[in-house]
Amino acid sequence: MANQTKVWDGSTWVDQTPKVWDGNAWVSKPPLYWDGAQWMSSAPTPREFAPFVDSSRGNYRATRYAGLALPAGVRVNDFVVSICANQKGFPKLVSPAGQLPQVVNPATDEIAFAVACWPYTSTESDVVWDLGDSPQAACMNLVYRYGDVANQSVTPVGGVQRHKNVNEIPLMPSADYTSVFVALTMSRQVSSYRWPDGVQAREAVLGRFGSYEISAFTADTPGAGASLGALQLNTMVDTAAMYLVTIPGRSDGQPTWILGDAAASALGKTTYLQ
Repeated sequence: MANQTKVWDGSTWVDQTPKVWDGNAWVSKPPLYWDGAQWMSSAPTPREFAPFVDSSRGNYRATRYAGLALPAGVRVNDFVVSICANQKGFPKLVSPAGQLPQVVNPATDEIAFAVACWPYTSTESDVVWDLGDSPQAACMNLVYRYGDVANQSVTPVGGVQRHKNVNEIPLMPSADYTSVFVALTMSRQVSSYRWPDGVQAREAVLGRFGSYEISAFTADTPGAGASLGALQLNTMVDTAAMYLVTIPGRSDGQPTWILGDAAASALGKTTYLQ
């Protein structure tokens, strides 16, 4: 906080404290914190559907630790969704300290999947996973802005589906707020894929062609309460899984029309287009 400056005008002391721009107006009190790009007078207002900002990815082989830098544009209170798919054994989150990942327990012949979600605090620079003696792993960091920090969950995975010997992976119905779909496969030949209409493709990690490795794919959509179809693969895969991760949001009290959601949205009765 800056020192207050007052000037005597002959009859009273007048506040002459230099003003600063808080993003909306000039105010006498300086903002509370630097969010990585600008000074903020208060935390950003959460939105119902947190928008995607940026991502980073990595494919790791024959290494104990997987270190993956956060995207350069991340700001304070952005939601970081960090995922790790391990070919053997459960991955453990080493950094940032104090975050507890949700680990989905697979059968012995399935990929181990872990996800950690937290609001960025400016003290984290990268995410480090302990892969144990796994021969290969795929990791990603996805960043979403304007999520509801007050409703952070240690169990963000709200749905799991597993499949054998398929060339498409059905999407489960999306939940409220921003729904992130994470698809994992084990194959030697996956080289192309296509998400259904209504889902926005994000990051992907493809295993080496000809090597039996994990491929990971991510996409998101505003929660519509219905399935939008299936992720199409260019080849049959031995093992596939689909995970649904929810980014918490906060309703503004206005009805929402989601493009393509014929079941829950009727144009003319709803008033807000996301």
